Amino acid sequence: MKHVKKLTQLPRLLVATMMISTVSITATAAINTDDDKVTRLDLQGQIDNFAPFSKTLWAGAHNAYASYSWSKGTYTDVNQHYSPKSLLRRGIRVMEFDIYPEGTFDSTPMLCHNSLENKALCSSFHAKLSEGLDDIKDFLRDNPDEVILLKIEAYKHNDHKNWHNKIGERLQKDVGDYLLVPEDWGYADKSCASLPVSHLSKRDILAAGKQLVAVVQTPRDHSNLCSYHRSGKYSKFWNTVFIGVDAFDGNGNLKSNQPFCQNGSDECVNNDQTAHYNANNMTVVIDDATQLATDGPSASKTGDKVLNNWAKKGAQILELALVEANNTGSASGYGANEVQIEDYIWSWKTNHPNGAGNCASLESNEVIIDKACTNLQYHTCVDDDRNWQLSASKGEWSSGFSSCNSLGGSYKFGMPFNAYEQVQLLNDIQSTNENIWLNYYNAFNDFWYANASEYIDWQFVEQSAVGSTNKGDSFDDISLLKRKALVGGTFNLSYVKIRSGSRINGFKACYETTQSVSHTKVGTSERCVTYGGSGGNWGNALTFDSSKSEYLKNITICKDDAKHGYDTVYYIKFTSNNGNHISGGTNQGTCTTYRSTSSQQIFAFHGNEGSELNALGVYKIGNTFVDEGLYATGWLDKDDPNNGDNELFNAHKTAGNISTSCESSDIAGIIARVVDTKLDSSLSGQKLVNNSTGFACWNSSNGGSSSNTTCEDYEVKYFFTKAGCLP
Repeated sequence: MKHVKKLTQLPRLLVATMMISTVSITATAAINTDDDKVTRLDLQGQIDNFAPFSKTLWAGAHNAYASYSWSKGTYTDVNQHYSPKSLLRRGIRVMEFDIYPEGTFDSTPMLCHNSLENKALCSSFHAKLSEGLDDIKDFLRDNPDEVILLKIEAYKHNDHKNWHNKIGERLQKDVGDYLLVPEDWGYADKSCASLPVSHLSKRDILAAGKQLVAVVQTPRDHSNLCSYHRSGKYSKFWNTVFIGVDAFDGNGNLKSNQPFCQNGSDECVNNDQTAHYNANNMTVVIDDATQLATDGPSASKTGDKVLNNWAKKGAQILELALVEANNTGSASGYGANEVQIEDYIWSWKTNHPNGAGNCASLESNEVIIDKACTNLQYHTCVDDDRNWQLSASKGEWSSGFSSCNSLGGSYKFGMPFNAYEQVQLLNDIQSTNENIWLNYYNAFNDFWYANASEYIDWQFVEQSAVGSTNKGDSFDDISLLKRKALVGGTFNLSYVKIRSGSRINGFKACYETTQSVSHTKVGTSERCVTYGGSGGNWGNALTFDSSKSEYLKNITICKDDAKHGYDTVYYIKFTSNNGNHISGGTNQGTCTTYRSTSSQQIFAFHGNEGSELNALGVYKIGNTFVDEGLYATGWLDKDDPNNGDNELFNAHKTAGNISTSCESSDIAGIIARVVDTKLDSSLSGQKLVNNSTGFACWNSSNGGSSSNTTCEDYEVKYFFTKAGCLP
């Protein structure tokens, strides 16, 4: 990220109020999204943004569609009280869907629980897959900074030979704009893609302009899911859903397309959950309870046992039934065995953060709280192998970056990704009864940022809405700024457009995602938000070219009560930093101009809307965060490893894969992976060249010779700062 500066007095730079809420959502009376436990789980869900999936922790719902209160379907074998969207709004981030046909002669994908597998049928009384996907889509639209994992149970079916394609078609139609598909990771068309859990991160998904990943894990007892979910009429499914996951065996060998390691089973490593975690595998814990309405409670994986017996020992997905069932009359008598939102939370102490400060501290009683950043404490330091150590001396929070670097090796200021890592941290520093700083801070407007490489001052400013803030529906798109922070800057405001007549009816703001150094590629990725009513006519767009560092600099807003007797927005003028502007409506009433300084840009909006625009305010951040993005080649594989695998810059330049006008100084980054398995090169265990000369593997550096091939066959992707480097 850009605009990195020394942190001198953090409390003066950051907003102190600490009550987060789910943005851009109109809450119903039955669903409270602002209570303390939802706040803490929501914050926790983004701590592991930069971690590979194998080091993440996900709050999940088993049979998330089988809901007591969801009006879309009727279920007697109920697992959850809340609907899928309500579960998401409560902090759940894994949706498990069982998908079967509606009937023998109707292949409509439906959601129902059934143990007959390839003979199973739902009915017209159950919810459609499309309705479940609508719930997910609505949540993702309203929360552009969130990532969801859709876990699918789908078997072959005796009555419908095109069954899996039906599921793929539904996913493409309903959530295609949000879904990371195998092609986005670089898999070829109609190939059996394994979810690369040892490398894929939430940040990668957002950096591709996506928010959702779908993976099938059935049948769970199959040794290779590709042979089950075969090609042919399954092509649309293959191109949409990841078939199983990457897993490592006890010898460290990669086995692609495996089912998740479920409940510590031996599909991966010796029936040992901790070994799964250390091998970069991904374990799912599924609750034994299967029916809320009729079955007795399960005591094996509910309540605090989920956190202590599973998450703290390395499980990544906590896929549980009976989530908050005691909040309803439908599950009286389940008592302590019911899963509570708190049972997913390993991080924040109850009723924290509470505004006491803008920096996170792990207290001696093993809870995380917020406190003033000027306190003197030791700092949490972690190396590349996730070993933990404290800084040599105490200091303010801001000195953590330099204090950890001074330890040598690869140590840097750190924050645990998950419950397992927090246990390891506490074990490594158990002799110290001290409060310690964590690399976790309030970056802006109650958004807490973890594992930064350096402190980033976003120059965040909120300017109040002009107009009537008590009329119509409120909107607040601070989450777009959160997405930009999580992606790393390559998410920019691309244009605005006004809808107006004699007064303003509304406007549109569109954002684009550009390429960063990531295995994921960015195709056409645009996210638009429309505010206000549908009257009036659209005018011209004011565009911002990120390659020229253009941004929205000023906005003039005029309000008047001429129509309704209360203020509405009558006029808007948008002006870019290069002097271009658009305007709409009638310049009358009381006008306010929000001007950015020479170092700021207007990035997102908040206010109120109805049949027109009732009120409008803005969020500003530093203009140095306009990031043009990079220019990436496709996956290149020039050489076979007989004499070493030469994928160097000049070799690809000579082969015509890189423009002859390009210089090695134009390289922004290089990533590589094994051709056959798609395993990231960093996990191959081989000694590799990755510098200004490009990427290569030499047999002589890996115990081989010209007659003894030891290098893997790698494919590479080059990222350049100039578009002219692409042939």
